[in-house]
Amino acid sequence: MDLLAIYGAANDAGFQSRCKVAMWLAAQDIAAEPEDTQDHATRVEWAKRVLQDVVTIKPHVLAMQVLRNPQIAAAGAAAPDEHIQFQVNSVIDSIIAIG
Repeated sequence: MDLLAIYGAANDAGFQSRCKVAMWLAAQDIAAEPEDTQDHATRVEWAKRVLQDVVTIKPHVLAMQVLRNPQIAAAGAAAPDEHIQFQVNSVIDSIIAIG
């Protein structure tokens, strides 16, 4: 996928929505993780903001984090939901750091 196609996928409303749902599912998992998890307090605070829909990460920025995966970048908006969820889970620390 070329750079303009990646940009297009990052700004596709449907793709952004799927990334947001994947982030919400990851937040649910984080909210239930053990207290001895590294950076637990920060992660739980972020998860609470996601679940209350008060995150600061913009939809296209979240989508770009997902599109870091070359398979997803190649598939664009047609990427399977399971791949999107896997990527969100894989880069969750970056997503948390962004907001």
